[in-house]
Amino acid sequence: MNKTNLLVLCHTYNSFIKDPIEIISKEFNKIFVLVRYKPIAELSNIIPLPFFKSRRKHSKRYSIDYTNIPENVEVILVPLWYLPLNFFYKFLGHKHAKAVLKILKTRKIKFDIIHAHFGWSAGYAGMKVKEKYKKPLVITGHGYDVYDLPFRDKHWRDRLREVFMNADRLITVSLKNREYLIKLGIKKDVYVFPNGFSSLIFYYIEKLKAKKILNLLDQRRIILSVGNLEKVKGYDILIKALNILSKSRKDFLCLIIGEGTEEGNLKKLISKYKLDDYVKLLGRKPHNELVYWFGACDFFVSSSLFEGNPTVMFESLGCGKPFIGTKVGGIPDVINSPHYGILSQPEDEKELAKNIFKGLEEKWDSRKILEYSKLYTWQNLTQDLIELYQKLL
Repeated sequence: MNKTNLLVLCHTYNSFIKDPIEIISKEFNKIFVLVRYKPIAELSNIIPLPFFKSRRKHSKRYSIDYTNIPENVEVILVPLWYLPLNFFYKFLGHKHAKAVLKILKTRKIKFDIIHAHFGWSAGYAGMKVKEKYKKPLVITGHGYDVYDLPFRDKHWRDRLREVFMNADRLITVSLKNREYLIKLGIKKDVYVFPNGFSSLIFYYIEKLKAKKILNLLDQRRIILSVGNLEKVKGYDILIKALNILSKSRKDFLCLIIGEGTEEGNLKKLISKYKLDDYVKLLGRKPHNELVYWFGACDFFVSSSLFEGNPTVMFESLGCGKPFIGTKVGGIPDVINSPHYGILSQPEDEKELAKNIFKGLEEKWDSRKILEYSKLYTWQNLTQDLIELYQKLL
């Protein structure tokens, strides 16, 4: 495929989008990555109000990683102005498609295959590009676009079904997501390609060394969580679980990395339970710094209510750290042995507290976890994607 050009439509260019693209770039002549961009999000870097701060994740600084991009990968912004309301979101697909088609025309971009990440709005834009240019379309449904959006109402159900049915190859990241697509009425093969991690960015670091790098002097057991502070991540459940845990032991510190609309509520909950000495909200951290936080922790914890196949799970395993999480999305497919972690039902703070306690008591074998994690390196996973592309050309 060295003479082939790939067009990628996506909403961000970091971690689970960026890493596999740059690994497969050596197989292509050129890769054009058109990233949906929200200019209004830049206000979050100027106006320190909660409404804007919670949208900082959509700003260029956080949603696009320009570091070490291969010469044959070109990242192009697709600016779209819209308000974060459901009414406007329903029309975003049309705006996205129109903007992409304009860029393709004005820049005279030549491509042989299209890959859109997320059914809405990139998948819809990909469908319109396919209609105009008659090129094969691959769509990957990752999370909310599969398990949430299509089941909100008839409008979303019809729209997402149309998008997914127009893909020449439809991919999703977990067996659970495939079940949702079947429930949606998708009558075509659905390929399951799990998310993964880059072993060049995430790897084992000895705990004391990582703590020294971070100047983390606390001698207690470190519990780590990384994610957007949104309701779907269930951080209120985690804090309630830690409140239960604090009644029986005091030798832990939970560090939560991320930003979001729930930050204020979580701070109030931490104060309510008098957990200020046990739970710290650290805000957002650079992606390439996370390896040290993983290295410094005893294990990772997730309290998500819904998931596709969370990248942080693979990053945790790739750093040799067990994953204490919930039985949602593709997580049970991966954490399928007590050697790799412990899972509880979502929204059950008592069970989560018990599992965190078990995690603190367990003597985890980092070598076994690291060996298992090799199955999920992007270097291994992208081979299946390359073969899928080849069959479409």
